[in-house]
Amino acid sequence: MIDHFLQSDLPQVASLLRGLNALHVQRVPHRFHAEADDATLAGMLAQDLEAGAEALVYRAEGVVRGYLLWRLREVPESAVERPRCLAVLDHIAVAPSWRRRGIARRLVAGFEAEITARGCESWVAHVHSFNGASRGLMQRAGAARAVEVYEKRLF
Repeated sequence: MIDHFLQSDLPQVASLLRGLNALHVQRVPHRFHAEADDATLAGMLAQDLEAGAEALVYRAEGVVRGYLLWRLREVPESAVERPRCLAVLDHIAVAPSWRRRGIARRLVAGFEAEITARGCESWVAHVHSFNGASRGLMQRAGAARAVEVYEKRLF
């Protein structure tokens, strides 16, 4: 069941974040590392939430099996753009044994309902090129590739 994040979910979400980070460490070791323990990851998540990030969880049998964390960003009016609310999907993870059951898709649908209720007209997610599963999820959710981000490593 999709539910709002509770403070008591921090340890379980930190464990899911550890798994997500391991994928990044494996593929982009010059940027990511795996030295943080679960308590440190929980502290980082708590800090993100205190700074305005929001999260949904998928809970089954009283255990968090997946989560989605996002931030709302108000884009101010400019000379060329109208003001708007934009949601930034920071990360999404599902426990390995619970994948391929539509949990991520349901988390995205819940996220879209939450941000729509607040007047956001769109959302973005940055997906690393190596993460085909995440890219596929975003495409199946209806996200169009509107912007390509290029990064060149200098050292």
